[in-house]
Amino acid sequence: MDGHLLPVANLMPTAQHHDDPQVEGTDTKGTSTGPGWRYALSTFRDNGELNGCLVLHARTAPSPAQMIELRAIAAPSAPGAVEEAAGPHQRAHSAAVSDAPEVAELDDRVRILSATVLQLETRTSIQNALNGALTAPLGQMGSRESLLAEVLSVLTGRSVCTEDGFGNIRAAVGTKSGRPYPRPSPSDRSRTAQLWLAFGLPVQEPRGLVALVLPATDVLGAMCLVEDGRPYTADDVFALEYGTRLLQVELSHRRSIAQLELKLGRDLVFELVSGLDEETAVLRAEALGYDIRGPQHVIVAQWQPPRTDDTVAVALRRTLRELQIPALVSRHSDTTLAVVTGEPLDTELFTIAARTLRSATGAVGIGGPSRDVTQIPRSYAEALRALQIRVHSTDPYGITRYDQLGIYRILDMPGNETDLSGYVEEWLGALQGNDARRGSDLVHTLAQFLDHGGNYDDTAVSLAIHRSTLRYRLKSIRQITGFELGDPETRLNLHVATRAWRLRAARTN
Repeated sequence: MDGHLLPVANLMPTAQHHDDPQVEGTDTKGTSTGPGWRYALSTFRDNGELNGCLVLHARTAPSPAQMIELRAIAAPSAPGAVEEAAGPHQRAHSAAVSDAPEVAELDDRVRILSATVLQLETRTSIQNALNGALTAPLGQMGSRESLLAEVLSVLTGRSVCTEDGFGNIRAAVGTKSGRPYPRPSPSDRSRTAQLWLAFGLPVQEPRGLVALVLPATDVLGAMCLVEDGRPYTADDVFALEYGTRLLQVELSHRRSIAQLELKLGRDLVFELVSGLDEETAVLRAEALGYDIRGPQHVIVAQWQPPRTDDTVAVALRRTLRELQIPALVSRHSDTTLAVVTGEPLDTELFTIAARTLRSATGAVGIGGPSRDVTQIPRSYAEALRALQIRVHSTDPYGITRYDQLGIYRILDMPGNETDLSGYVEEWLGALQGNDARRGSDLVHTLAQFLDHGGNYDDTAVSLAIHRSTLRYRLKSIRQITGFELGDPETRLNLHVATRAWRLRAARTN
């Protein structure tokens, strides 16, 4: 009453002495004429004002640990000293908890332990949730990293993006657009990598908190908690770091599989185009998850300037996957080759590959269909011929199928080299001799003129010369050969001869 404790007899299970002292702001004892243990725990309001007393009674005295729990229940924020008022038998084993500074220290330890347990439970739940993303069904998610980003976004309540090794966004969750921030420059990514390696902690960037997938010297990817103005908590950082470790497992596994597939597929493609028995080919292809049975086509590709790394092979593999065409892809020097199932697409294949490589300065040749494994070398030879014809044509960039070569298929028939040489000599011998003596290029001029259907303007543009210069060259061609270029039969033979001349030049190179 009025901030003071008043002894009341009917609150005690046994008789009370009315001369018990009144205690303000501390625990008080309850005395008894009989055996047992009684204790009065003071309770307080939030403002520290004495609120009342919780009277406890037991047959035997509780242990110090139990006393700590009882005090936590009765008055977890009670200020002031705690004074024990039990009998002499209690003082011996409860002195450690009745002294106020030691009790406060124990309370602090309990609070620290409770906070630690709560933190461990929180982080265990974070780990379990993210671990589940590695094995859970993808559902509508396009990839495992998209699912990881989704779970991390739910755990942190923030937008999450994953990036590839070049800073391109691969998955975005919780953002209004697929690209909530611009791609970091190579210098920015290098600086982030240096800070990551130096401190081993996520790096604060303008776009957000970034953790890198950097198992060795190459950055495989990154995970970013997108900046939204709120401070990052310790649990946010822990979730980001743990999610990035799982992303590293996923990306490292993906790279290892890709490298293994590239190596094994490369070896198998070489053996297939060189000639491999069907039984062995079927077994080895099945080991790579590829069905070699049924119609197959061979594709060869070259890009300018020549590339001796795997960039074209990777681009062709991605293109075929996007088109959902099963394939084995390999590389030999600056030429990429693939064995593909079914009927490959034409223009779309080149368009997607050029977009992936960010360059349209490439040529692709496709061989005819092979009905079984033993015909794959023939399809490979046809693909090479189609590629060479495309490279040496008036339009050297694009895709050419062997079955669309037309007259070139006749000119390029095996075994007719002698007849073809005689034919070229008959129609172009005089021009070739003049070019050799004077260092001129009249054969090429004639070939371009005939390829453009006799159009002066188009021919001049293709040769990068003036129209009057073209007229002068054509006049010289008529004088040297004695042929009338306006005669249809003569133009046909000259056109066939120039095509054959190109084929010979391609074989020589």
